Amino acid sequence: MFFVATTDNDLAAGQSWAYRARQVDDVVEVEVLKLGTQRPPRVLVHFVDERFEGRQEWVPPARLKVRWEAVDAFRANEARWDRIFDLGRGFDDPADGAATEVFTALIADDIARMEYREAGACRITDSGRLTELTGLDTAVWTHCPEGFTEGPDLVVPWPVTEQIAAAAARRNPAPILEAVHNEENEARYQAVHGHCYSGRGSRSDRTIPAEICIKVDNEHGKPRRAILRQWCGAEAADRYDELVELRKEIHRVGQIAETAIGELRKAGRKQQAEHLARQLGTPVEMLRHTQE
Repeated sequence: MFFVATTDNDLAAGQSWAYRARQVDDVVEVEVLKLGTQRPPRVLVHFVDERFEGRQEWVPPARLKVRWEAVDAFRANEARWDRIFDLGRGFDDPADGAATEVFTALIADDIARMEYREAGACRITDSGRLTELTGLDTAVWTHCPEGFTEGPDLVVPWPVTEQIAAAAARRNPAPILEAVHNEENEARYQAVHGHCYSGRGSRSDRTIPAEICIKVDNEHGKPRRAILRQWCGAEAADRYDELVELRKEIHRVGQIAETAIGELRKAGRKQQAEHLARQLGTPVEMLRHTQE
């Protein structure tokens, strides 16, 4: 989200600035009277509007948002972001988490990205490459009425972000389904053993009990994974599940074969053991280790 940073170097006596003490307040005009010389920095300002009855106050420079001549553009920018937040999702919403995972895994930052605590909005930098990744028409974002440009980025609200994430996952589901599978395995392990955080320095290790891990996964992990599976599509999810089962079966057969070869060697039938090992070949040996 766009903010104007005010520093001592920006300020001079006689300037008019837009002042705000709290985010919920509208900005008001103040005139800079004097710059403080102590720390923390302070600025003496005069509140221009007559309703303040000549009020003067020492205030932090951060409350001075923009030069007063630029206040209309500042307010328009804030109104645009207000619309983005009205259409957005909370930071801990499972759908926001799912979209973040897709963007991280499949979409490079120089194409499009989601920023921290921007209500699920995304910033699009390379529209053409985003179309290639998602298969979506550029009109999905370029014709979005709530979209606006900020620097090199086209900022669009959550509904567009969701379309982009779902399309990217549907077009390239394998990395997402692999991550979902790995997370499900980890969740099953933690549901039995809990989760241990390694301590740093002199701090001791910390273990999160299994029941807490289950609660957190039920509230956040499972809903997010369900959304990711939905975006990838039922057919892709089924194919991936079949692949996982096939890997398990090959792993099982590989273990049986390894045991049989070992028994042949123990029985002094080395030639037969080597012949069987050659027949099984390298692919089975490689896949045997996929579950280890």
